[in-house]
Amino acid sequence: MTLVFGGDVIPHDPIKYVAAMHARTGDDANNDGWDHVLGPIGPVLQRADFAIVNLETPVGHFKRPETGEMVFNAKPALLGALKRVGVDVATFANNHCLDQHQEGITSTRAFLDEAGLLTAGAAANAEEAWKPLVLEKQGLRIGILAVTRWLNGFHNKKDEKLPHVPAVPYKIEPIVGGHSIDDFLATIRERAEEVDALIVFIHWGAEYKFAPAPEDRKLAQQMIDAGAFAVIGHHPHVLQPVEFMERSRGGKGLVVFSLGNLVSNQDFDKPAGAKRDGLLIELELVRETPDGAVRLESVHGVPLATANTLGKGKLRNVQATLLDEELAAIEERLVELAGRTDPATKKERKELEARLKIGLERRARIATFVPADILDHPSRRESADPLSPRDASPPPAEAARAEGAQGGGQPGTP
Repeated sequence: MTLVFGGDVIPHDPIKYVAAMHARTGDDANNDGWDHVLGPIGPVLQRADFAIVNLETPVGHFKRPETGEMVFNAKPALLGALKRVGVDVATFANNHCLDQHQEGITSTRAFLDEAGLLTAGAAANAEEAWKPLVLEKQGLRIGILAVTRWLNGFHNKKDEKLPHVPAVPYKIEPIVGGHSIDDFLATIRERAEEVDALIVFIHWGAEYKFAPAPEDRKLAQQMIDAGAFAVIGHHPHVLQPVEFMERSRGGKGLVVFSLGNLVSNQDFDKPAGAKRDGLLIELELVRETPDGAVRLESVHGVPLATANTLGKGKLRNVQATLLDEELAAIEERLVELAGRTDPATKKERKELEARLKIGLERRARIATFVPADILDHPSRRESADPLSPRDASPPPAEAARAEGAQGGGQPGTP
């Protein structure tokens, strides 16, 4: 089974505006323009058996939605675009689950079902919220347990039969109805026994910090020791390290502390801003015999970059893009322009060279968080022994070279 995980999908108002500008109707309908925003990353999502992202917003037709700078809501068209672009699972366990109160949970779950998207996290009651989503293919059963450590000052109702968000609160922000660390680890131990591999998809950490907090690093170790096959995080809105942790009983577990944003309007005014960096992490899980253990055959990181630019008439364009594809398209166009000296070509070449410089800087920064052999593009990777968190050592965590990034074309190329 192949899985791809992506980070936060945040429908800031400027992105809604961009989507609306590109909306089409009739036979050419494109989910109110959201297909445009998400389309460039489709090739990676579609090649996986299951693609999983964090949905950082309630979804619905709210008569009087709560609004504010840090209060989100989105229309169901966003979910249609996620489905069309290749997303299979949109988890809903984060600090914005209650932005539209409990109605937002029930509405979001209903529209996820309508869009044909699987989910884990906030649900109609506590029992459902703490139940992992089980993905099955070719005899493999992989559990996705989605939880959050933040809830923006909101709380679960004491009645566990009401809509509930699976939360493991920090001491600095206690959440009524949240699980203690001990209860959470007990849940991992119990649920890990029910599947071939349990992956914890967790909303945690401090925003805009490039390193995990000591208590989150400690919890990561505890989750791996409790039986989590891998731990994959989001919420800081910037990248944090991808590592292999030693298990107390032997072997290693994969921990991705933060995938960064999948798409957002953060750092819109900073072409090289770190909040516009992201990562898709691809996992290939195998079991060679019917009664054998599942192992991690390979891990691959795909660099993301949120394109956020002003065009003619100050119209903004926002898209989630594959950084290597973007770099390759720029390099290809520069080759096409070689030898031409007319003013228009000189202007275009100067703009492309500036974009290339920024793109290479961003890729180099992304590479500092990811082991080099994991980040390299598949066409450039050397053959290596399969990776397994149980019985294989991870590749050295050295920075990947930014030069020579390769890839195919993508929508929106110059």
